[in-house]
Amino acid sequence: MCPWKEGGVLRSFSGSSKKAKRRQKKTVRETKKPGEAIIKGHRSYDLMLSLQLGIRYTVGKITPIQKREVRASDFGPRASFWMNFPKEGSRLTPSHPAEDFKWKDYCPMVFRNLREMFKIDAADYMISICGNSALRELSSPGKSGSVFFLSQDDRFMIKTLRKSEVQVLLRMLPNYYNHVHTYENTLITKFFGLHRVKPSSGQKFRFVVMGNMFCTELRIHRRFDLKGSSLGRSTDKIEIDENTTLKDLDLNYSFYLEPSWREALLKQIKTDSEFLKSQRIMDYSLLLGVHYRAPQHLRTRASYRRTMTAERLTVLSEEGKTHLYLPVNGFYQHVTI
Repeated sequence: MCPWKEGGVLRSFSGSSKKAKRRQKKTVRETKKPGEAIIKGHRSYDLMLSLQLGIRYTVGKITPIQKREVRASDFGPRASFWMNFPKEGSRLTPSHPAEDFKWKDYCPMVFRNLREMFKIDAADYMISICGNSALRELSSPGKSGSVFFLSQDDRFMIKTLRKSEVQVLLRMLPNYYNHVHTYENTLITKFFGLHRVKPSSGQKFRFVVMGNMFCTELRIHRRFDLKGSSLGRSTDKIEIDENTTLKDLDLNYSFYLEPSWREALLKQIKTDSEFLKSQRIMDYSLLLGVHYRAPQHLRTRASYRRTMTAERLTVLSEEGKTHLYLPVNGFYQHVTI
């Protein structure tokens, strides 16, 4: 039985009763969403409007076209399309409150097929990102200086990229497409779109749309970014909360999986790692999330370590104690070009 569910997230192994499900929904409602809502007056407001207009245009244009297998000509920097979005609107674009901007869409047929491969409905995709609700801007979890946006329903993450990162993604896109098509349980990040915005009076913004790795009905109590190394791999924060990104040396307890699940998981990690190696990607990590059925209110680093040393979390069956989530490998959040 496959241990993954839709979206590359490991299945929850407990809490299947109605009572457990009610408790899970209550927990979700109590969780404060991370990030800052981008409303009028926010520094990223015009950029958000441009993103939403461009994505709505892209998806609306490509979706009615009859689906076909991708060709070699669908890949690469030449498989891109431009569109001008003047403030007053045009024959093809609506009027809008942002300044004039140019929109560039990379490899639209490839990403259309990827969205369908990942079972992303086009209408749901547009509503999530381009609906009436504002996106949320997150503080950057890495050293790249990238800006992150999150859809209000938490399903999609948008990350700004450097030009060199776009070039790497375009170079590896044919092999990435084949990999995720071959291995439906891949833990590698799911990419849904690659775009560029050029405001008339500003700099270019390149960005990729990805699946949010922690979009789940369950509350994620602990998050770990694991590289398999020890140098500098512990958090320096004193206060630990649910949004703290913990590292390798902070993970000092074990998970027990059913043998078949463990074998499948390790096999997929090895397969994905070999793929990243073949693409000359060196700096990547595994993002792991943990949900506690009876969460401890752990605030300080010291109490976190004491409690985690005393406990061993078990994932065995539907009578188990925790839910273990191994979302998509977020290597593009950590890749160094």
